[in-house]
Amino acid sequence: MHTAAFALISGSILVFTWDAIRGRGGQRSLVAAGIAITETVIFGSNNQVCPLTPLAEELGAESGTVTDIYLPRAVSDRIPMLGGSALVLGLAIQAARWWGRRSA
Repeated sequence: MHTAAFALISGSILVFTWDAIRGRGGQRSLVAAGIAITETVIFGSNNQVCPLTPLAEELGAESGTVTDIYLPRAVSDRIPMLGGSALVLGLAIQAARWWGRRSA
């Protein structure tokens, strides 16, 4: 479940940012942004720890994080920074486009 949540959230950030770069909005971008922003709020309000991490460790996982399974530690430790930067980039591009359409 933790891996599926990580894949869904990471994919949502990538889809939203990619749609912003390509100048596409719409329902897909809105859903992806909603998923990503909701996870950001949950992650931030939980002292920057995924709420599933303690649960995974309680159930016997040596490490509750899933990113170190798939990624080198140097990348794994920077997932919040990388994902957050991509999300902010997507939000900035989409906001600039929205503001430009509104001004026109």
